[in-house]
Amino acid sequence: MVDALNVPEWTYYAEKGGLDPLGMQNSSVALYQRLIPGVGNVTLRMRYYGFYPWLLRHYLQTNGSTDPEVWRVFLRRAEALYALIANQAGGEFGVAGTFWAMRAVTTAKTGGGSIPIDFAAAAAPGSDDHYFAQSWGVFGLAYQSQLYEIGVLSRGEGHGIPLPSEESGMALAEGFESAMAEAAQLFKDVHARGFVTLAELDALNPFAPSKIAFCSAERDVYQRVMFGKSADDAPGSFRTQTLVLVLRVAEILGSPPDPEELRWALYAGQTQNGERLELANTALIAHCERWRIYQANDLCHVALETLLRFVLDVLGAEPAGIPPRQLLEQLVVDMREASGAAPQSWRAFLDGIELTNNASDRRRSDSEWSLAEDIMRTARRANGFVDGETAFKAVRLLAALHKRSLIEAWPLEAELGPVTNEAFHSLLSERVFLQHYENQGFWELVARLVEERVVRRHIAVAMRKLRQQKDYTFLIESQNGRLRRRKQDGPVYTNPRLQPAITFLKDIHVLTANGLTPYGFEALAAE
Repeated sequence: MVDALNVPEWTYYAEKGGLDPLGMQNSSVALYQRLIPGVGNVTLRMRYYGFYPWLLRHYLQTNGSTDPEVWRVFLRRAEALYALIANQAGGEFGVAGTFWAMRAVTTAKTGGGSIPIDFAAAAAPGSDDHYFAQSWGVFGLAYQSQLYEIGVLSRGEGHGIPLPSEESGMALAEGFESAMAEAAQLFKDVHARGFVTLAELDALNPFAPSKIAFCSAERDVYQRVMFGKSADDAPGSFRTQTLVLVLRVAEILGSPPDPEELRWALYAGQTQNGERLELANTALIAHCERWRIYQANDLCHVALETLLRFVLDVLGAEPAGIPPRQLLEQLVVDMREASGAAPQSWRAFLDGIELTNNASDRRRSDSEWSLAEDIMRTARRANGFVDGETAFKAVRLLAALHKRSLIEAWPLEAELGPVTNEAFHSLLSERVFLQHYENQGFWELVARLVEERVVRRHIAVAMRKLRQQKDYTFLIESQNGRLRRRKQDGPVYTNPRLQPAITFLKDIHVLTANGLTPYGFEALAAE
């Protein structure tokens, strides 16, 4: 029972926010990393995918030193200059160093534009007025790993300097150089001397992220790289299939979907208005099912994190703490009174649930979308209070996920398995747990769910972080047989890289505000 929990009191510790307090988000992250490789949550503009191989080719041709420090200075100078160009072009988003560039350009304009901007000083490692804090720039922070993943860069033998790959890397470098025309040489000259005038920034406008020409070799290479053909289960194929699913949803909507709209459409297999996502390609159907499982897995941990917020809110009303058994009894009473539900067992509860035909239907209060929206609306507010009614909606959401996964025969084992005793929890592990106790009394199971899958799990996850990372992330502490709240927290969705993917499609003119372009229809036809 929870009474056995005993978290030590510390006189000193390094406090840190309770990110992923139940240790369940890692299963969602692991899944979406497979579903859209080569795109990251902080790879924000497509044009960097051409800029970096072009820059590396220029470095190899003019310098070529295998000393990492020489390459780092060269790289940081280029990124700082690129930030100035993007700012001068109209304050374009998604570029590293934006705030520094705004200050530098404003200062230069205040001086009448006659004083050049010394970007070399801002790019120097350790600079007090740096353009970007990360030592290896946004290349090291975000793009390098994805460019390796997508095959644009390759690793040099005997040194750590990346190289443009012979096929896609060199094609991107060549396409980028051609698109820049005379501005390419100007960039190289300005980069070498380390300072730039406002007039030169204007002349470098072709480099801006939004300036990929609609009809250009550069644009064509980006599309070939992003929609590359490979075996159905290869990483590149998964990326292509995800992008095609984005286009399918955009085709139905007549406009680019936002990430939330997209993930719900893939989960439900239809839009919120009931327009079905028709997929004839078997590989695409299978990939849509992977995204369905991803979204269900995210909903699962959101439901359990809502129950954690319920526990924390109840504990917050008891500053001196409360005995564990008394806490569980109070939680169950609150949920039972608010729900009026009295099923005999979890099995009976599942049998009594009628799933909506459209899981994303906003008009039905019992759809997964409505349940998730209701609990997040309350549980994410700092001044909100998760009561028994909201907590029971989280339980109801778990039941809907459980039943739909059984009825639709989701391949959870293939995507989230196997279930082991290791610290890796997912919709699959929670379904196994619920099925194991499905004939137990319903409210006994709910109490067990809160105790074992929420309170105990959180303390185990926090203890592991303390031991392995020296981070103190406990939201609940135990002292003298009583549990008390240390800190508040609430449920969060993971971020599956869909926004950058949608932006990339806009950057290369596959998508516009009016939906698919001829390039977009071409990509769909290829599938």
